[in-house]
Amino acid sequence: MNARIAAVAALVAVLSGCATTPAPSTAVVDVGTGLEFRVQLATTPDQQRDGLSGRDELSEGTGMLFTFDGPAERQVWMAGMKISLDVAWILDGQVIATETLEPCTTETQHECPRWTSPGDADTLLEVPAGALDGIEPGTTVTTRKDTP
Repeated sequence: MNARIAAVAALVAVLSGCATTPAPSTAVVDVGTGLEFRVQLATTPDQQRDGLSGRDELSEGTGMLFTFDGPAERQVWMAGMKISLDVAWILDGQVIATETLEPCTTETQHECPRWTSPGDADTLLEVPAGALDGIEPGTTVTTRKDTP
């Protein structure tokens, strides 16, 4: 009987090693008429909580797009972040504000500063620091399916 349990456990271990985590969903975000970012989509509470934390770098032209269930005041924090980010607070496809957020390497959220949207937002775009320089409120933001 113990041999049978050991064999089943070994099979489960092998099969679980074959399971793959699905790749994050991606999209292309156009900001204004000249900026394009290939982004990961953060649509679940876990994805939105973790965001881009733990990354050593964020390549030019990439980022993360947080989509929410509706407009509301939003907060972000930089717990576990090693790099600075630009964020665009977005409502109904238009930028309402941009900010540069500084990293907070501690993993504990309550030990890091929080940034609050300047009004209701339904989307948040995070990209490498400096990428949104010159983007003004009212700039149009569109999202389209990523076709790698």
